[in-house]
Amino acid sequence: MSYLTLFQSKDIIDVLLVALLIYFILVFIKQSKSFVVAYGAAIYLLIIYFARTLSLTLTREIFQILSTVFLLVFVVIFQRELRRFFDWIFISTRRLTHRRQRTISNDVSFSIIKAAQEMAAKKIGALIVLPGELPLEGIVEGGFVLEGRVSLPLILSIFDPTSPGHDGAMIIDNNRVKKFGVHLPLADNFSGFEKTGTRHRAAVGITQRTDALVIVVSEERGEISVASRGELKKIDNIHLLEEQISKFISVAQEPEFSHFWRVFLARNWWLKVLALFLALVLRIVL
Repeated sequence: MSYLTLFQSKDIIDVLLVALLIYFILVFIKQSKSFVVAYGAAIYLLIIYFARTLSLTLTREIFQILSTVFLLVFVVIFQRELRRFFDWIFISTRRLTHRRQRTISNDVSFSIIKAAQEMAAKKIGALIVLPGELPLEGIVEGGFVLEGRVSLPLILSIFDPTSPGHDGAMIIDNNRVKKFGVHLPLADNFSGFEKTGTRHRAAVGITQRTDALVIVVSEERGEISVASRGELKKIDNIHLLEEQISKFISVAQEPEFSHFWRVFLARNWWLKVLALFLALVLRIVL
């Protein structure tokens, strides 16, 4: 009975804390696509475990020395991914105490929708990025700084085929056109969208890495699509585009505490189950 009581208090907390640590590690592996590193780390930990269990002194000493070298190499190679990962942790925890601000107004939203509608009718390609909370620095490249007030003529002029930078993306934040002609990363896995162009791959690519919303206008077919959370959705009705943007804005107005826990519980549930399972296995083994 005393063992059961101890397990229900101390050990449960121990397992949950380890599961949380493993979960963050799994999220980093998923975001950085560093599955080879995960396999290598697992093999390294197994060797260390057997070296200690079987009292393999030489192996244990060598691998303890190499662990420092491996750590330095890991930090150098994945410094960009590590920065993004810690940005994600910082922003996620900040949502508990800070209220997100609205990023675009209704007038700006109307200008974006109207511009997308006109460009689709004229088959003018466009790529408009509405950033979320995760920073875009270090992910996007190039472009021209503008800091201009969003308006329908400005959007149309930037994506005019004769304008420099029209092939790149436009970033709109806080009711301003921050940059245009920006190059976005292409999607890592774009299966199912083989008939779409580079703009669509770029739209999915940036939403795989951040919480941004991207509006895409195809110059070949004159279609409007929206990319979010690594998924691409074709917009058959202009009212659907208005709903997507309104939903994106409304998330910024949602109470932070409830939004944080709703998102935390809804996303990556299989990673949470895997982390809990691995923590239980480690508790039993160690």
